[in-house]
Amino acid sequence: MPLRAFLRAAILALALLPAGGALTALADDGRPPDATGHPPSPIPVPRSELRPSAIHPASTKAPTSVDMPGAAVLPKKELVIFVGGYGSSAGDGAFDQLKNEFADGHYDVVRFGADPPFRYDTYDAIDRSADALIDEIRALGPGYSAVNIVSHSMGGAVVDRAFDKGLGAGDGVATDIAITGPHSGAFFAAVPTETFPLIGGVKDIVRDVAMTVAGPDPESRAARDLATFRPVAPPRSVLRLDTGLATDGFVSQADARDPGVPQRVFLPGSPGEAIDGHGGSLTSKAVVQLVGQTVREHRIPPDNRDPITRTLVPIVWPLVSDLWRTVVLTCVLVTLVIAVARVLPLVRSPIDRAIAWCRADLRRRGR
Repeated sequence: MPLRAFLRAAILALALLPAGGALTALADDGRPPDATGHPPSPIPVPRSELRPSAIHPASTKAPTSVDMPGAAVLPKKELVIFVGGYGSSAGDGAFDQLKNEFADGHYDVVRFGADPPFRYDTYDAIDRSADALIDEIRALGPGYSAVNIVSHSMGGAVVDRAFDKGLGAGDGVATDIAITGPHSGAFFAAVPTETFPLIGGVKDIVRDVAMTVAGPDPESRAARDLATFRPVAPPRSVLRLDTGLATDGFVSQADARDPGVPQRVFLPGSPGEAIDGHGGSLTSKAVVQLVGQTVREHRIPPDNRDPITRTLVPIVWPLVSDLWRTVVLTCVLVTLVIAVARVLPLVRSPIDRAIAWCRADLRRRGR
């Protein structure tokens, strides 16, 4: 090709390059020609840029289990609240065996009275204790899928009064299990209440001896309440169960009467449970397993007690109750004799010294 023809061809090719670039931009950016008929800008738009209709502001919200498809939503735990009996304290370890039943991570366990805002003085009026229990459950309950109450001894009466005051399923309560609960009052509380007005200062000897041997003060507001306590109708939609040991001498079969509530009573599983069925009910393997199963399943388990247990419980429990009643009435007779003997000059001085010593000991105990 002659040199002059070659140069003309090269100049013509260079002149066509901008037009080709504009055509490429038009094909890629999707913008229509200008309304005036002028061709679009020859400046190409980057391929990664979105059209205006596709632009969304970036979200600053952190993803949650709901925002993230397929993410599991963890269920709320259940609350188990232990309510102790007369003379108990939040740090006494009485419910340690039962606490082990709820150590799988699905439950939070609290002891009523351990949190200062919800004070539980077991010697105080049952009404005030019930009010504090209601306040604690209503404060904690909304954070849990269910509330399960497990009480022992007088704690059962506190729970009963709380239900009578309006506590119920609407507060998240699903189950209520009373271990040796005196739902119909307590003979052990009624006797001092009726006897003390008759024996004068000798009652301080009885009180000090009772607190030394058994722990609780027989002359307290709670004891007077227990002396006249009566059953409370079971609240609707709350699963209730009574249980304990047939060797319980402190809460008799008559004391534990709770109309409309199922009852499972067992024989002792050790010599200690045979001697102290009242306290032993908290360590009884049969009772502990029954409580755990009832809370986990939210239903009354089938009665799987063996035939020997079913046969002996109705025989043993009344016998044990009668034995302890005899012991208590014997003590009452002795105190009446001492009170009468106090009028005699020969024995009045030593009795008065005993009364003075016991009163000082009661003051030392804070009573």
